[in-house]
Amino acid sequence: MKTLSRTVSPSVTMSLDRQAKALIASGHDIINLTAGQVDLPMPEIGKDALIAALKADCTGYTPATGSQDVKDTVQKRYGWNEGSILISAGAKPLVSAAVACIAGPGDEVLLPVPCYTSYPKMIRLAGAVPVPVTGDPENRFTVSKDALENAVTSRTKALLLNNPVNPTGTVYRKEELRSIVDFCIERDLWLIADEVYDTFFYDEPFVSLYAFPDVRDRLILVNSASKTYAMAGLRLGYAVVPDAAAGAISAYLSHMLGCPCSLSERAALAVLNADETDLPRFRDVFRERRDALFPLLSSIPGIRVDQSAGAFYFWLDVRGLGIDDAAFCRMLLEEEGVALTPGSAFLCPGYVRLAYTQPEPALRKASERIRRFAVRIRNV
Repeated sequence: MKTLSRTVSPSVTMSLDRQAKALIASGHDIINLTAGQVDLPMPEIGKDALIAALKADCTGYTPATGSQDVKDTVQKRYGWNEGSILISAGAKPLVSAAVACIAGPGDEVLLPVPCYTSYPKMIRLAGAVPVPVTGDPENRFTVSKDALENAVTSRTKALLLNNPVNPTGTVYRKEELRSIVDFCIERDLWLIADEVYDTFFYDEPFVSLYAFPDVRDRLILVNSASKTYAMAGLRLGYAVVPDAAAGAISAYLSHMLGCPCSLSERAALAVLNADETDLPRFRDVFRERRDALFPLLSSIPGIRVDQSAGAFYFWLDVRGLGIDDAAFCRMLLEEEGVALTPGSAFLCPGYVRLAYTQPEPALRKASERIRRFAVRIRNV
């Protein structure tokens, strides 16, 4: 019997996270800084709503693209007053559905690099071609309009942009977003935006692409409860989609996923309706970690790092150590018990990603181990 297979590999970050957790379970002293998961407890109001929903036997099917009260609350929370609100099992299915409904075999999707590890796979699973557009390392790895113009062709259908950026921690400024919006309008492209880190910004205010009214007719904007409310495992995402694309994406989601989880919807409804006192607290915790860790990392010989402006990642340039990023991560884990993610997983070799998703004492200990490893490598 013939089988159909696609050349799509598993998520590198998930694989490394599993490896680190397996080592921890077997008794090894491992500091796991791979997965981008908020390590703080979800708001109590969400826990209470989840328990209450379970006790009330709220375990049946929901509508394919989410319950209306959740949609109404998302619309109010984000001010998404144009387009259709869609709810799904996390942000990833919504991004994947958008790509699949916009681009097909032979089509191209522009992808700023470094990029989240799943984006190229999503594009390939749709039969389309990811076209990496490398950001400027001298300007926070942002992509310029000129760089996008050099990459666009007659087959280009969309641009997929993540902001704040995983893995670099970059936050695009308003004028930079304006140029990207102008590019998409002038080239008649869809703009798929992943803004799941929108509450994690530290130095300058975050600007959503929804703030540009002239792009809303081609903007598919995705967010979720995973990072914002520390609800990653509950899998609840939401998107605002132009009416022209809402029907196709809704149909895709209904066939591929069925519906969002009923319990997760109730928890999300509670936190979205709350007064959001947890959001500044979450941000303050990660800002304090960032500020404590940056001077330690930036003083390590052979490693360059820029300050993280958003999300919860440091993007380390390890090219000065004379080994590639994959070898760096493998050896660091084996020799010092620190798990990081190689930049090649984000289509940017020579760098590694550090997620500061552990308490500050663990982060300080990790920086000491990285320093020890870097000094030893340089002296070989």
